[in-house]
Amino acid sequence: MPITVNGVEITDAAIHAETQHHPAPSPEIAHYAAKLALIAKELLLQEATRLEIKGDDGEARIAALIQQEIGEDSDEPSHHRAISEYLARLIGRATINGIDLMSASSPVR
Repeated sequence: MPITVNGVEITDAAIHAETQHHPAPSPEIAHYAAKLALIAKELLLQEATRLEIKGDDGEARIAALIQQEIGEDSDEPSHHRAISEYLARLIGRATINGIDLMSASSPVR
């Protein structure tokens, strides 16, 4: 089932293609992880667009967004935590359909 992020559809084909990048103990967990990754990517791209951040491609735009909004931190765990907190703020104001991020029945417990 496709998902939408603020009205932008992420297709089943995109989810299937992303799943191969998420090794997991079960196909369901890999599928869920792929959906989460694609949601994060779409939210970051939408935020880059909102802030008029340019780049050669989506990855460059995301990198520029993170640099602008979070900066660099030589302490990798702190940097990952800052990115996670930033994503949590984006998720908090997003409309996401096709996946229940808070469901007790999700494959990741």
